[in-house]
Amino acid sequence: MLGVLSADGYCKPYDVEGTGYMRSDAAVVVYLQKARDARRIYATFVYGKTNCDGFKEEGVTFPSLDKQKMLLEEFYDDCGISHLKLSYMEAHATGTVAGDPVELQAIDKALCAKRDFPLLLGSVKSNMGHTEPTSGHCQIAK
Repeated sequence: MLGVLSADGYCKPYDVEGTGYMRSDAAVVVYLQKARDARRIYATFVYGKTNCDGFKEEGVTFPSLDKQKMLLEEFYDDCGISHLKLSYMEAHATGTVAGDPVELQAIDKALCAKRDFPLLLGSVKSNMGHTEPTSGHCQIAK
């Protein structure tokens, strides 16, 4: 038992009353096509990157501030888009006591210094819970 499920059945990302997440299911299809072949373009996929925290004594449910910060910094450096242009970020935000504060700190340290306007954050998990293996795809669909 990981101890990450919500006590009240609600997922409350970035909320002091958050006690974890609720599980849910989803099926998501992301159709990628070359822009020159598309009849309609709803969005453009510019760049993608992922990471792994590696082994941690605390376990998988405890994210690494340094690794999350590094991923965000490298992502925007690699793709050549200034993080200062961001107006909204769809974050992981599970509503867990261990995860949310670390994620917020990583976002703040990597993306919020020198900003002239606030960076708005959201999480689809507040709408539908944590779909676990499809959670990233649900974020894209949102």
